[in-house]
Amino acid sequence: MTVYAKSNPPETIETHNQNLLICYESLKPFLDPEKVEKYDAIIKKIIYYHDLGKLNHKFQDMILKKLGLKNKHFIPELKDTPNIPHEWLSIAFITMEDKRYFHSFDYGDIKFHKLIQYCVAFHHTRKDNFNKKAVEEVVKHDLEKNKHRLGITSPLNTNYDIEKDLRQSIDTQAYYKYYFELLVFFKGILHKCDYTASAGIDPERPYQGIYSSDFEGWLRRKGWSLKLFQAEAKDLANKNVILVAATGSGKTEYSMNWINGGKAFYLLGLRMAVNEMYKRFNDVFGDNVSLLHGDIVYLLEDDETTETYTERIESARKLCAPLTVATADQLVTAAFKYNGFELVYLTASYSKIVVDEIQSFSPDSIAAIVVFLKEIHRLGGKFLLMTATLPPFIKKELQSLDNVEIPTSVLSDARRHKIAVHSDEICSPGSLKIIIGNLESGKKVLIVCNTVKRAQEMYEALKHRETSLLHSRFIQRDRKYKEAAIMAINDPMHLPVIWIATQVVEASLDLDFDVLFTESSPVDSLFQRFGRCYRKREYELDPPNIHIFYAKPFRGYDNILMKRTYDYLRDHYDGLFMTECDKQKAIEYIFHDIESTNYYIKYKNYKDLLELGFKAESKPQAQDMFRNIAFNYCVIPRPVYDKHEKEITEALGIIEAKGTQLHDKLHAKAGLRQYTVAVQLFDSGRLMTVANSPYCKRNAIYIIKDVAYSFEKGIELNETMGAGVFID
Repeated sequence: MTVYAKSNPPETIETHNQNLLICYESLKPFLDPEKVEKYDAIIKKIIYYHDLGKLNHKFQDMILKKLGLKNKHFIPELKDTPNIPHEWLSIAFITMEDKRYFHSFDYGDIKFHKLIQYCVAFHHTRKDNFNKKAVEEVVKHDLEKNKHRLGITSPLNTNYDIEKDLRQSIDTQAYYKYYFELLVFFKGILHKCDYTASAGIDPERPYQGIYSSDFEGWLRRKGWSLKLFQAEAKDLANKNVILVAATGSGKTEYSMNWINGGKAFYLLGLRMAVNEMYKRFNDVFGDNVSLLHGDIVYLLEDDETTETYTERIESARKLCAPLTVATADQLVTAAFKYNGFELVYLTASYSKIVVDEIQSFSPDSIAAIVVFLKEIHRLGGKFLLMTATLPPFIKKELQSLDNVEIPTSVLSDARRHKIAVHSDEICSPGSLKIIIGNLESGKKVLIVCNTVKRAQEMYEALKHRETSLLHSRFIQRDRKYKEAAIMAINDPMHLPVIWIATQVVEASLDLDFDVLFTESSPVDSLFQRFGRCYRKREYELDPPNIHIFYAKPFRGYDNILMKRTYDYLRDHYDGLFMTECDKQKAIEYIFHDIESTNYYIKYKNYKDLLELGFKAESKPQAQDMFRNIAFNYCVIPRPVYDKHEKEITEALGIIEAKGTQLHDKLHAKAGLRQYTVAVQLFDSGRLMTVANSPYCKRNAIYIIKDVAYSFEKGIELNETMGAGVFID
């Protein structure tokens, strides 16, 4: 009688295991050849055992029901027995002969066979409580009697405890010290092969074409030649690199030359920056580039078939593309060691990781990035850390690793930024007069505020001018439009304009305004804002093109670093030019003796926690911790819902209707998503359900009431809401 592993499409356990072995053979060229040679038999045994527990009659009943068939045998002794996760039952099939074989790899008091059992038992994430008695009953009355259906004659074993023998044994410092690399190797291979075999895709997609030819051809089409420091990147392709270079100097092209045809991930903090960087990489390397962030499932092309869409999404999520541009949380959260992190670490072990503008992250996120880079370095992966503003303590931490190169300084003395430091706040009558004067003189003006509320206040004060506003509290449809509009300012024929924004414009966006007005912020953040003004041009005029205004402390920034930055620039550069070398001196000064700052304390505490082996319960929890997000919600503002109720209801009807074609369902989901915005909200009592929609309940989509919303200003607090509702 057939024993199934999957129902869609129907697949037997034997066939499923064969498909995993095919994936494993395809993956081998990317893996450490010495480890493959030594542990090849063990990997194949892990693959063989991983799904044997699916023989249990409850699992088979479920599959047969989905296939429209009936399971003919019934086991009355197990009528009241709870369902046991199949992977926990799979351990019972490990023979004494294989157990003795695994023992031959033991290290001291640590039993190697437990590592193998752990890989099998936790290749899925469960919240079930382990029930040893129930396992014994299922093995005795079900698996023992039906093991012949899998061609098994050896007696089964129930002498194990998932919690005591495995979870509490493997999740210890000793195992991470001695077996961390093997845990990543074995379990990472199992995850990679299991997921890709189930999705019907290759574990690694080979590069189509010749990388170097595509890169050189693109340079020729642009009429560009590499700068000396960019050309030298290829010589460091087998090194880990820390590159400090000015904004707009060509770090992206440096990274392309450093990647040099290897499998690579390009990581950024902001989704807008990721989308723009993806366009740049795609222009050079075409379909070899994959886009990866939380919203890729809603990016469905009009002419894309369901099959190509599914393959694209699965390939991105399983990290199979030769080149991937992603938000950092998609990979770096593996440092939180949620179950399944091994797939990311395995893939990173034979990849190149580019981290762009690390300073744009919060200190706890920076700690996770540093731990991630140190651990993938240990596993054999390579990293390139690129930034214009590198805090010295990060450089010191990573510089201590082996095989790390810091290229000779590529900072220039070009004069791009002339500074004015103001004692009043950015919304004062005096500042507004200067802003309007710059607009009327024909300049493209950028204003950067520290909070959404202040940005909205600035918009209200300037709204009768050629003014637009961009921040994180616009629904996706409006934000997408605004992001495209702000990127268009680089056109030399673009008319004078004022754009007001928050930190969403700070990092890795190729924006080039004529003048910047900004609230004071810590030095690394502030210098990133500088990079959106006179990005690649020298400034030869007399009036300052960088205006820095006093800002009150707020929870988003370290007060000490913020004050040091403002005081240093006021005392040393007010009315003067500031070169890239000057900026590095400022960073060195402002970041000296920071051990007592909240910034450094957060960084150090998070780093220590992760290096002690902290484990998040799930990947979503790890992503929230990495992004430093609490109380995060996906909402539809009530005014948006009232205005578009018909469209939203129709989309939900398509999503929830039985028999809807997948392509239509995907389009409907993407359409619904356009009316949503992610917000961090203290008071969840302001949320209400969306028309009792099961889809919205499953995906935690809510309507937020008691707010105003407009295309011009985004979500605004009504007066009745009071202060402190949103987290800036």
